[in-house]
Amino acid sequence: MQQRIEQRPAHFGLARSGWWLDGLRQTVGWLAERCLATVYQTLRRGHLVYKRGRRHVHSPDPAYAAKLATVAYVRARAAQAPNQVVTLYQDELTYYRRPTVAGGYAQAGQDAPRAEQGWGGNTLRRIAACLDPQSGQLIAWQRRHFDHGTLLRFYQAVAAAYPAAQRIYLIQDNWPVHFHADLLAALAPTPLRLVRLPTYAPWTNPVEKVWRKLYAEVLHLHRFVDAWDELTQTVQAWLDQWIGPAPALLRYVGLLCPS
Repeated sequence: MQQRIEQRPAHFGLARSGWWLDGLRQTVGWLAERCLATVYQTLRRGHLVYKRGRRHVHSPDPAYAAKLATVAYVRARAAQAPNQVVTLYQDELTYYRRPTVAGGYAQAGQDAPRAEQGWGGNTLRRIAACLDPQSGQLIAWQRRHFDHGTLLRFYQAVAAAYPAAQRIYLIQDNWPVHFHADLLAALAPTPLRLVRLPTYAPWTNPVEKVWRKLYAEVLHLHRFVDAWDELTQTVQAWLDQWIGPAPALLRYVGLLCPS
């Protein structure tokens, strides 16, 4: 029955988008002569219930499973030889001078909390970061932008943090700059190798949850709209707290079970 309800009724010649009791009865041979109450009880015995659906997006990448298998392979290599092989999840974030709107405590009935937008242009800053799924260490840079040259220098700094590593795998999304021809050529003689995540699949990169934590603790409703330098320094201090082993960060992003 579970296999049946996971398929569309249209596959069985029924002009409906979702299943209903009589539709199941029509397409499951041994239920054909049973009453609808029997169909219902059969579903209940299999813990199959009628419930509200959820919005869902899945990567359209035809190589989705193969790419995740590659990620699992390089992570297994790092677990087996942690001194020689390193795997890192990598990503970038853009944040702005103006605070983002989010929930917060305020007096009932008041026009608050407020995300003050200030005046002038909405200055932006870029962050590139690598998260070590073994230790939780976060290596991060802030820059005005990350073209392929700046990204290369960041990668070189990451490699310098693991001087004993014979191979460093950077697991990242498919942003074209990540795979710029000049960048790939410059990385060829180094221990660094790039591993692609599936396209349009941010849930496969734990660094996305690091950004969520940064927004929750610093960027949502911040009070630095007229103090840009102070905002960038506050962000940097937040990033710097994760230099070195950080099991708390691993637990937050879901890479370490709570103790």
